Amino acid sequence: MDNLLAFIAALFTAFFGVLAMIKPQLVAKIASIAPKGKTGISEIRAVYGGWIFGLAAYALYSQSLDAYACLGFGWLGAAVLRITSIFIDKSYAPKNLRMVACELLVAMLFLISINL
Repeated sequence: MDNLLAFIAALFTAFFGVLAMIKPQLVAKIASIAPKGKTGISEIRAVYGGWIFGLAAYALYSQSLDAYACLGFGWLGAAVLRITSIFIDKSYAPKNLRMVACELLVAMLFLISINL
């Protein structure tokens, strides 16, 4: 397997998606969000779960460098916007810094694998 780091990052991404599908309340707690009613839970299952899992599953299936790049830039975008939010929203907190570190790590695993 030529892109082992990207494969590991895709597995992590898929795991996060599965976790959101089967434990939406836990993911809500991790993300510090409060789903409102049954539609809020459905949103977590669909977006944090199905959307993320679907993207990761395709990357794992295809082993496509373009799919890995898409996921890598997605994780990088999340990190950049979280850093922006820390300053704009004054949301500096250790949890936010840990999330930035995680997002950057996963992004780099993808992007290093495609030689960016």
